[in-house]
Amino acid sequence: MKKSRFHFGTVLLSLAALVNLARWIGLFTFSEHAPAWIRDVIPWLDAVSGLFTGLAVAGGLAFVAHRLGSLQPFTAKGRPVMRFWGALISAVGILVLSAFLLPPYIRMTMPDELKLEISDLGTWSVMAVLVGDLIIVTIALADGKSAGFTRSAKKPPKKTRSAKPSGRSAKPSEKQAIVHCRYEGAGCKRTGTQNAMNAHARSCEFKPTISMPVEARAEKK
Repeated sequence: MKKSRFHFGTVLLSLAALVNLARWIGLFTFSEHAPAWIRDVIPWLDAVSGLFTGLAVAGGLAFVAHRLGSLQPFTAKGRPVMRFWGALISAVGILVLSAFLLPPYIRMTMPDELKLEISDLGTWSVMAVLVGDLIIVTIALADGKSAGFTRSAKKPPKKTRSAKPSGRSAKPSEKQAIVHCRYEGAGCKRTGTQNAMNAHARSCEFKPTISMPVEARAEKK
C-alpha cells in the first residue's frame, strides 16, 4: 500500500476551490423572501470566503515562487517554456490584484492618528499590501532548494563500475558435467570434469600400450 503524503499544491487547489463557495451560498439564499437569520449569516460567509482567499493567495505565491526556481524559462533550442512563463505571469497578476483589492480595507481600518502622519494614503496602503506578498516571494526564492531561475548546466558525473574484483569468487555460468575416464572400459573408475579427465588420460594406468605384431618383429630381425 502506498503511504499517503501531504502535498502542499493539492491543499492550495482545495483552498482556491473554496474561495467562492461561501459567495455562491449567499447568492442563492439572500433575497427579500429569505428568513431574517440568513442576513445575519451572510457576514460569516464573507469572512469564510476571505479566509480561504487569504490562505490561497499567500500560500499560492510561496508555492509558485518556490517552483519557479526548478523550472527553465527556455528550452535547449531557445523556445520559451510556457509552464514557467505562465506561472510567472500569474504570480505577478496575483500581486497586482492584491495591490488593487486590499488598500481600501487598509485605509478604512487605519487609525486617525496614523492618517494624519501620512500624506499619501493611497500609495502607503498599496505598499503595505505588497510588502507582505513580496516577503513571501523573496523567502521562497531564497530557499536553498530553489534559488535562481535556471537549473545548473553542469550534469552530474556518470557512475562507472569499478574494475577491481569484488573479492568474491566468480561463479561459473554453467556447472561443468562430470565424465568418466576414457579408459573406463579397460577398468579405470576415475571420474571428474572433462579437462581433468583429459589430463588424467595421459598417465592413466589402464591406458593400453601399442606393440608391434610378431610377424613384423620377425621380418625385422
